Amino acid sequence: MNEVNQFRMEQTSSRVQDLFQRIFMATNLFINDRQFLGALEVKDPFDIEKNKIYLEAIERLQYAFFLNEKYVVILRDNNGNMYQSDTSRLGLRKEELQGRVLSIMDWEDADIFDSFKWSTVESQQINGESASFIVFTRWLFNPGTATNKGMISIVIPNSYIENILENDGGHYIIENEKHESVFSTQIDGEHSVEKISKSTNTRSVKQLNPTNWHLYQLESTDFLDNPLKLFTLVVFMTIALIIVIYIVIMIVVLQTTRNVFNQIRFLSKQLTTNSSNLTISIKSDYQIVELSEILRQLVHNLTTSRKNFELASIEKRKLEMQMLQQQMNPHFLLNTLSTIRFIADSTSQQRISSLVLSLSFLLRQQLYKDDSHWTMGEENEYLLKYIEIQNARFGDEYKVGIHFQKGTLDKLILRMLIQPLLENCFEHAFAGKTEGCIQICAMVKKGGMELTVQDNGLGFVDRGVKKSRKNIGLSNVKDRLKLHYRGSSTFDISSSPSLGSCITIFIPDETS
Repeated sequence: MNEVNQFRMEQTSSRVQDLFQRIFMATNLFINDRQFLGALEVKDPFDIEKNKIYLEAIERLQYAFFLNEKYVVILRDNNGNMYQSDTSRLGLRKEELQGRVLSIMDWEDADIFDSFKWSTVESQQINGESASFIVFTRWLFNPGTATNKGMISIVIPNSYIENILENDGGHYIIENEKHESVFSTQIDGEHSVEKISKSTNTRSVKQLNPTNWHLYQLESTDFLDNPLKLFTLVVFMTIALIIVIYIVIMIVVLQTTRNVFNQIRFLSKQLTTNSSNLTISIKSDYQIVELSEILRQLVHNLTTSRKNFELASIEKRKLEMQMLQQQMNPHFLLNTLSTIRFIADSTSQQRISSLVLSLSFLLRQQLYKDDSHWTMGEENEYLLKYIEIQNARFGDEYKVGIHFQKGTLDKLILRMLIQPLLENCFEHAFAGKTEGCIQICAMVKKGGMELTVQDNGLGFVDRGVKKSRKNIGLSNVKDRLKLHYRGSSTFDISSSPSLGSCITIFIPDETS
């Protein structure tokens, strides 16, 4: 029991600390943003550029730490100006929350070595209910000069901690540095947290860095004695009932089978004597006839099962196709978001808008389209969006040319078949090179269509990739072609060191 409690304590405290750590690290985005620190010096609270910089800095929290989570950010500069993000996601009134947070923003002896504080507040929501919130307040210092620029508070609902502790089970208490209870789990029955805390000799304790709060696990099991006794009784009664039922069933089965075998043995003896007059007792006649009917039904069931097995095999192949088709590289998404963030700091808003639209288009195709096929025209549109994002990531020095013969645009193709091959070129073909060229071609051939993806990179020999390393993109395309076309398609790779590689795919025509 102690080992189980210790393991659960480690797991639970780790999840709570991760939440606090993400809140703490989120404020580093503001401290390291020189443009944001400069905006704190502007005295005019209605300055458009200043408020724009605040909004952009707060929105970046979504992508770094709080994706799809509820939080509110409150800023205060040294001029006394306040800025507060939207509070509707927490169901709070702006003035109500601001007043609560302002009351805890200032504390004595705050300096660069004591620059942050964790607190909790109670605030009334718009619907009239009261809710608890965690508030992390931090002074903003210039990293170079260590001068105070202002203050920031991040407010999140206490329900995040409640969900972690209640989902993990057990009984927990979180206390602040003043040994005041911040949160405790609910316990049913006559037992309360206070009673269990007093009756428990040992309690597991974990400090929830980076806070000064501590998580206590109550290890008392007295309140489980009666449920355990009842559970033990139910288990023994269940086992006894199962044994009795088993004995009764065995007796019935043995008696039934004995009668059947006796009649079959009697019939078999008559057959071995070549008797032309087979006599079957009235008692056994029904059983023999029933056995014959069962055999006929068994043959019918076997035929049906074989057909169902064939249908299941087809469905399994479709599911495997869908799984392979929807396989996405998470590194691509992360690199794309990093690229957008870099462009946000160094380029124009129009480029960002175009990249976001392209990424949204790709995600919609991935998530909301269930069709296994689309036309070459749709494949071309998908590739153009993908190339725009890759050029932003690797640079415009890598040129991609798409040449689809006019007669190929209406032909059906497996969705996103060419994109993994193009990604393979960007990721591996031009290692150490500052420019490159990729050509994607499609032309009508007898009985189908031929696709080629060619680059002028280093080739497969000179890339230095270990043989044991599996190429996900190439394997994905090969497996999808094999599953769908069953050998009627071809996949060939030709490569020359320092001259480039060429992948050629032949796809037979499809009628549906």
